[in-house]
Order: sequence, then structure tokens, then C-alpha cells
Amino acid sequence: MSERKYYPFTPPQEMIYFMLKYSFLHKQVIQIPASIVVKRKIDFDLLQKAVEIEIERNDCMRLRFEKKGGFRQYFEEKYDIGKIPVMTFKTEEEQEAFLTADAQKPVKFLKGETYRMIFFNTFDGRYGIYINVIHLAMDAPAVFVFFDDLLKIYESLEEGKEMPKPLGSFEKTIARELEYINNADRVSADKEFYKNYFLSDGEPIWNGVMGPGPLDEARKKRKNPELRACGSFDPIHDRAELEKRPLSVEDSKVILDYMEKNQISGECVVQLGMRLHVGKINHRHNDTHFLVLSNRRNTLNEKRSGGQMVSALPWRVVLPEDMTFSQAVDKLKTLQGEIFRHNNYPFLSWREDEGKMFGYKMVDGTSTMMFSWFPLENDTMNGWEYEFHSYCLGRYVMPLYTYTMKDSTTGGLRFAYLHRTDSISKADIDRLHDNTVKALVMGCSNPDITLKEILDNID
Repeated sequence: MSERKYYPFTPPQEMIYFMLKYSFLHKQVIQIPASIVVKRKIDFDLLQKAVEIEIERNDCMRLRFEKKGGFRQYFEEKYDIGKIPVMTFKTEEEQEAFLTADAQKPVKFLKGETYRMIFFNTFDGRYGIYINVIHLAMDAPAVFVFFDDLLKIYESLEEGKEMPKPLGSFEKTIARELEYINNADRVSADKEFYKNYFLSDGEPIWNGVMGPGPLDEARKKRKNPELRACGSFDPIHDRAELEKRPLSVEDSKVILDYMEKNQISGECVVQLGMRLHVGKINHRHNDTHFLVLSNRRNTLNEKRSGGQMVSALPWRVVLPEDMTFSQAVDKLKTLQGEIFRHNNYPFLSWREDEGKMFGYKMVDGTSTMMFSWFPLENDTMNGWEYEFHSYCLGRYVMPLYTYTMKDSTTGGLRFAYLHRTDSISKADIDRLHDNTVKALVMGCSNPDITLKEILDNID
């Protein structure tokens, strides 16, 4: 047997570990619980064989972690998952309660449990596949790669066909990530980009979904009325709820048609609506700073690979009210391209740089939301008709994580909001969602409308 090779964490993995490090009591904050449900009948014994083959093909499923003088990781040559349990649910409530309970149970990633899987018969006669995986081993795009490839393998076994095209290697990506951080010239160039990007508009300002209250309170407490940053992380008061909001097909069509016609990504369009709401409720500030999770899969190997590659990109944008909706989208699109070219720069390095640039305390910052656009399409799961489901972790260290995706069943949009309940209420989420939709429908149906006109017409 060849000698085991160990790797340190990559910068994207370090970002995820940072969340765990500052969650003192609840370790489920860095795992991804998700399922797909299909109408097509599944033979779970055959699916068990497909999973065993998937583990051989998808190297991130053989990734293991240990703590010996610091965290490190290695790939197992073989892994026996054992018999995957099969559940049968009689009601929707029973199904949701059972899977949510598992979602909130920590994955013991330092004891060999990188993920857990469950097969299930749904309450309405369909078939489900559930996985709860540690975020150090998979990000959301990796979960989609896993489901898609698993269904392809299953189909090959069912029909006696050749196995699908091999997946990419996450081990190669780890090597590339570590090579980057040892390239001083590239790291320095990326650092300089972010420094100039943020200094070009002066110090940013904290604008939260809960309104200006936290910043106003910090200003009073520190006796500094000009303070522009405050704390967001809270490792103690971390109880969280997941609010899901499907959007009507009619309103979704307005937004999706605009995106398709103008070749604009969901990252640009959807977060613009959210930024307008946040600006409106924070003294109409036009300067907003979100963290947007970037897939960072560039090469063919990476696009067909599992693993944790996403990184939080600091998107700060100033949007004058006399700008039209289409001009604002174009600004975000241009900015997306510029930032993406520098997305290898470690988020934790940027966070340290930001603190030094503006004199922030360790817990302070101006980003108040993390946002993701999940690029799910009808053909994502090997062309099978499917529903994708996520589950509430119950705990979260940041105030808010939002994600949006297409609903493969209705063709509409689905919004989800994981919010820390100590600082953001359900009413705050309702207001964010309603105003985001209003802003997007107004802007996408009339791209020449000004941001001022939109702001004047949202609550």
C-alpha cells in the first residue's frame, strides 16, 4: 500500500473552518443537508450499488480529516459506506421532521464520518435521496455534481450501459489551491486589487436587513457617531431558522425573461433587488456590501469535480439613485467579472486586510449578508424530473444567508433565508422578500426605471 499523503486545508476550506472555530457550541454550522425527490421509480438496492461506485469515482467522498498538531486531510483509497438506511414516510410532516432532525445532528468529521446518507419513500409515493455532508468536503455545487453523477450511474446499471464519463479530481484542485498561496506575486496582485477596489469609494458602511439599529447602538456605545462598522458574528446566540419563499410563476417569468434576454446572471439581478431593500431601510444608503459565494470552478476538471471550492467574494457596490435599473445591473455585471478574476485571494486574508485598512476591531465589518445563486436547471440531475430540498441547520454564526434558485418543477424561482433569530425576525425576512420581489418585477419589466423610482415604491 502506498504511503498516505496529507494535505493542509485550502483557503476555501479555511473559510469554512473559520465558521466552525467561532461556533463554540454547535458544530452543525458547517454541514450541507440536502435531498432530491424524483417520481421515477428507484430500486434502492441498485442505488446502493450506484453509491458504492460513486464513492470510487468521486474522490471528495473518500476525503477524511484529522487533527494532529493542526487540521489536515487525506484521501482513502477505498471506503465502505455500509448499508444505507431506507425510510418510508407516511406524512409530509413526518418526512420533514425526520430529515430536519438529521440535518441538525453534527457530522462527526474528525471521527471518520464525512457524510451520512438516507434513501426514502416519500409520503406521496415518490423516491428520495438525502445526504448530510461536511462543508469541508463538499460545497453546494459539489452536492449537485454528486446527485447528477449518481443518477447517471444508476441509469447505466439499470440499462446495462457503460459508466458515464469520469469525474474530475478534487485532489488536483487541492494541489492548485496550495500552489496559488505559495505564489507571492499572484497573491500580492490580488491583494492590491481588493485594496484599490474598496478604497476607491472610501470606507463602506454597515447596512443590515434588520435596519440601522445595530450600527446606531454601536455608535452610542463607542461614543462615535461616525462609526461605519459593527459586529455581525455571534458564536453564542446562534439559533437560526430557515424561511422558504416560492415565487409565483408569473413574477418569476418577468425576472427570468429579463435575465435570459440580457444574458445576466442570477447573482447580479437577484441581489440588486435585495440591495435596494437594504438601502431603503438604512436611511437610503446607496452603498451596500454583501458576501457572494463564488463557485470558482474554472477548468473542465473542476467543473466536473466535487469538493469545497466556493469562496466568499466581497461585493461592495455604490448605486446612485439616478441610475436606471439596467445601468445598475450592468455595473454589477462588470464588477462580477472584475472580482471573479481575483477570486483565488483567500477570504480570511481579505477580512484581515479590511480590518487594517479601516481600523476595525476583530469582530467588526460592513458585510451583513451572504448570498448564493444556485444554477439549477431542468436537466441538472441527468434530465430526471426532480425536486431539490434543503434543510434548516438550526444554528448559524452569521446574521443571514440567502440563496435563490429555479424551481425545476414549476419553472418559478425559490428563495430561502437562513437567519439568526436573535437579530433578524420573520417579519424582517417577509419585508426583505416582498421588497426584493417588488423591486425586481418593477426593474425587469421596465429596465429604464430609475432606482429612485423603485425605492419610492417599495415599503
